Parts: sequence; C-alpha cells; structure tokens
Amino acid sequence: MNAKNEEEKEAVRKEIAELCDEDAMKVASVATEQIQESIDEINGIIIRRQLEDILQFMSLAYIAKQYFGKSRQWLYQRVNGTIVNGKPARFTNQEIDILNAAIQDMGNRLLSTKVVA
Repeated sequence: MNAKNEEEKEAVRKEIAELCDEDAMKVASVATEQIQESIDEINGIIIRRQLEDILQFMSLAYIAKQYFGKSRQWLYQRVNGTIVNGKPARFTNQEIDILNAAIQDMGNRLLSTKVVA
C-alpha cells in the first residue's frame, strides 16, 4: 500500500510471493490479523461519528459512572479509540448495548421532562 511506483509495487508482490511459498498459512494469518485490525479501527471511527452530534451536550462522565460504573477516562478512551496497553481501546458488543440503552434512557428522560411555571 505504501509503494510509490510500479517498481516498488512489483518488489512487494515478489516478496509476498516468496513468503507465500515459504509459509502460506502464516502469511494468511498475518493478513487476517491486519484485516481485523482495520475493521476494528473502522468500527471505532463509525461509533465516534454516530455520537458526534450528541457528544456536545451529553455528559460522558455521567454515562461512564451511572451506566458502566467506570471513570470518564475509560469511556473517552473507547469513544476516541485511544491506545491503551499498545492497542486501541474499543467497546465490546455488550458495552455497545449498554451505551445504546444509556442514550435511550437519557433521551426518554429528556422527552418526559417539562418545566411548568
């Protein structure tokens, strides 16, 4: 992907072909890991973009404490994909479910609140 011209691309193709001849399963395993890392990174970006509109007025500190029992930093790490222990912090599927439930709960509270003078 970083090859700048056809000569560099051909050199990379040749190197990959040689590695496949030596240990095709290992090459496939490494490629699969890299693809999964890319998928995880894309999912993190998608989550951040989905939250972008409401992050301005939503208290992540409140959500972290009330719904996850965690610190604000913990939630920020997952929302922003911060590198923790050498890997980007990500939500588990269960954590995404909790986050969705939290957003729904807060939205319902907002909708049912009415100020009367």
